[in-house]
Amino acid sequence: MKASDVEELSVLEGELESMHKKGRVYQKLGASGIFVLKDKTLVEAETKRKLAAVREIHMIATATFSLLSVVTWSIIRFTVWGPTISVWTYRTQLSHDLLQFMATCSAFPILHQVNQACLEYWPRLAQYINPSREPLTQFQIPQYQLTEADVERAGMWSNKLRAISHPPLGIDAECTSPISDTSQYIVLYVHGGAYTMGSARQYRSIHIQMARASQMRVLGFSYRLAPTHTYPVPLYDAYMAYKHVRYMGYADTQIVVAGDSAGGNLALALWQLTRATFHALVLFSPRVDVVSFRQSWKTYNHIDILQAYDIQDPVSPIHQLLVPNNKSLSDLDVLSDPFVAPIHADFTGLPPTLVQMGGAEVMGDDIQEFTKRARMQGAHIELQVYDNMFHVFQASLPKTQHLDEAWDNVHAFLHS
Repeated sequence: MKASDVEELSVLEGELESMHKKGRVYQKLGASGIFVLKDKTLVEAETKRKLAAVREIHMIATATFSLLSVVTWSIIRFTVWGPTISVWTYRTQLSHDLLQFMATCSAFPILHQVNQACLEYWPRLAQYINPSREPLTQFQIPQYQLTEADVERAGMWSNKLRAISHPPLGIDAECTSPISDTSQYIVLYVHGGAYTMGSARQYRSIHIQMARASQMRVLGFSYRLAPTHTYPVPLYDAYMAYKHVRYMGYADTQIVVAGDSAGGNLALALWQLTRATFHALVLFSPRVDVVSFRQSWKTYNHIDILQAYDIQDPVSPIHQLLVPNNKSLSDLDVLSDPFVAPIHADFTGLPPTLVQMGGAEVMGDDIQEFTKRARMQGAHIELQVYDNMFHVFQASLPKTQHLDEAWDNVHAFLHS
C-alpha cells in the first residue's frame, strides 16, 4: 500500500470515528472498500437483541442443567437413603428438593443467577407439560392517590410511603380467570420469595391453582424487590394493586387477599394499612415474625427449606429488606414493628382468615403464636396444619401429599 493510500485511509477512519460519535455507523461491504451508512440506534438495537438471545439461551441451559441435577440427586437419595420423612412419596421428596435447591441458591450471591434461571424457566416448563386453559390478561397498574388516613396508619413508615415514586411504566400485573367466570369476587394474590425474588409471571401456576380452587378471578402483581427496593416499597406497590382492584369496580367486601410466605406477610401489612373489610384473607405459611427463637426453628431446621433470620447478615433477606435505606431505625424498633412482624399487630377487625401451614416447617411455632394472639383479640381465624409438609407446599410443581386436600379446603373456606 502506498503512503498516500495509508494517509487517505487514516483520514477516512478519522471521519468515520467522527460520524460514529454523531450517531452514525459505517459498515464496510466485503473487500470492495465501499462503506454504507447505518443508523447507530439500529445497530445498538440489533446488538441488544443478540445479547438478549444469548442470555436466554444461557438461562435455559442453566435451568435445564439445574433441574436434571436436582432430579437425579433426588432419585438417588430417595432410592438409597429413603425420603427425608418416612411417609413422603417420591413426588413429595422431589418437590421439597426443588424448593430447597432454589432457597439454597438464593442464600448465596454467587448463585443468584442460577436461582433466577430456575424461577424463570421451571414454571414455564410446568406450564408446557400441563398447559392451562384459564384466560390470562397482562397489564400495568398505574399510580393511584395514597389517602392520608391510610398513610397515617403506617406508623414509622408513613414518611417513607409518601416519598416513594411510582414505577415509570407501572407495576406489572396479570389477571387469571377461571373457566367459568361468574363470581362476584376477586382474589388479590401477593407472591412470596422472601421479598428478594419472584414475580407475577413466575407465580402464575399458583394463580391458576387459586383460580380453580376459588372459582374467582385472581390478580397477581410484581412488587419491587430488595435489595434494590427496601421497605416500605413493596407495601406501596401492594397498595397500588389494591387500589386498582377497587378501580375495577370491586368493593372491599368482594376482595379476597391471599399470599404465601413473604406474600402472606405483605397481605397482612396491606390489611393493616387499609383496615379494609375484605371478604377474607387466605395465607399459606405466612411470615409473621422476623426472629427465629421459637422451638420449631430448631426442630425442623434439617427438614424445611428456610434459613433462620439474621438482620445483621448482609446476605439475609431480612437485612436486605430493612437495613440499607433504614439505618436510622434501631433493630428493636424494626423487628417489633407490626407491619414487618404482624405477630405484634392489633387484630381488631381482622377479616375471616384461613391460614395453612406444613406440620414440619420451621415457622410453625411463629404461625401458631400468631393465630393464638389473633383469636385472643376476637379474630375469626382458621388454622390448618398438614402433617409432615414443608413451607408453602401448595406451590409445589409435582403434586405432593395433601396438595389436593389443601386446595379443596381453600374452596370450602371461601364458599362457606
